[in-house]
Amino acid sequence: MSPIATETATDTQAPKAFHMLNGVEAATSKSDHCIPLKLSGALKTFKQFDLTTVIGTQFENINLTKILHSPECDQIIRDIAITISQRGVCVFPKQAELTIEDQKVLARKLGQLTCRPHTSDLYIHPLNQTTMPDGTIDAELTTLARDPAKKLYAKQSGFSGGAAIKKQSHIDGWHTDSSFENVPSDYTLLHMKTTPAAGGDTLFASAYEVYDLLSEPYQKFLEGLTATFMPPHHEPSNIESRMWKGARGSPENVGAELRASHCSVRTNPITGWKYVYALGHHLEGFDGLADVESKVIKEHLERLVTENPHLQLRFRWHPDDLVIWDNRGVYHSATFDYTAKRVGNRICGVGEKPYLDPRSSSRKYALNL
Repeated sequence: MSPIATETATDTQAPKAFHMLNGVEAATSKSDHCIPLKLSGALKTFKQFDLTTVIGTQFENINLTKILHSPECDQIIRDIAITISQRGVCVFPKQAELTIEDQKVLARKLGQLTCRPHTSDLYIHPLNQTTMPDGTIDAELTTLARDPAKKLYAKQSGFSGGAAIKKQSHIDGWHTDSSFENVPSDYTLLHMKTTPAAGGDTLFASAYEVYDLLSEPYQKFLEGLTATFMPPHHEPSNIESRMWKGARGSPENVGAELRASHCSVRTNPITGWKYVYALGHHLEGFDGLADVESKVIKEHLERLVTENPHLQLRFRWHPDDLVIWDNRGVYHSATFDYTAKRVGNRICGVGEKPYLDPRSSSRKYALNL
């Protein structure tokens, strides 16, 4: 297989930095801004269809385990990464052979074959690591499991602990993974192993489309703002004694602060498209604005997500489904409308430090929609 050169446009004050992964050259310098990557055509033999016009693509006849052990692996995985970034989320049903180690290899390759910096690897959650059957800790794996004994409405409607106010909105469920880190996640891979007969779906929404729905003056206004992200009600002193002590997928992701300021509108280096990043569960507020101003903007952006079904995808899980999404292009939210057992293995990659490239365009402009 001949090498694939990843196209990059670099800051003239910083040298290019490249690494080789099985013959594929990828731009990795933190200061590099990638020129949008193009598909090579390696996926043409695999049946695929769009789940909606705006977001989501499903592959039907693909075995990722076999691909990871094939000579064409890097060419195919690179095109998969580009497709995920363009479509926001991709679904790979019936991946029964995929092991946790295969999932990790795939998560690494998705980033390394595109624009992930040298310094970024797999994400380690500050608190949630998985204890394996042999008693060892897998820090890079988060096993998502819900206790089937929990009552459906005990927590979600606000009655647990004697609470008197019924929760009627779950807008705070929308988020992008690890946005409170200095270097957040790029791709998230969730491999569902056990599913309930009904419920437990995951909702996705296109961050590209949220940007495109804004008027041009509002787009420019948001592009001039930064925003601070932090887990709600977080106090560093509450987790210092029990959290992961080392770096969490990047040397910049350390300590118990879990608080970071990022650009409100961000560029996805894979697609070159702008999107609204400042939204969701971890958004504390917009820097420099009064509390009321910040709240008004946040609520407006949230309404764009909830009031526009065309930018949403609701995915119903089946056992052995693998879903991969790019946190740089989508928000997601779980639904807790189930009581039966639901178990999945999640692996996240760490991407680049968020930036806004003034040369980037909107999705609609780039696709001439």
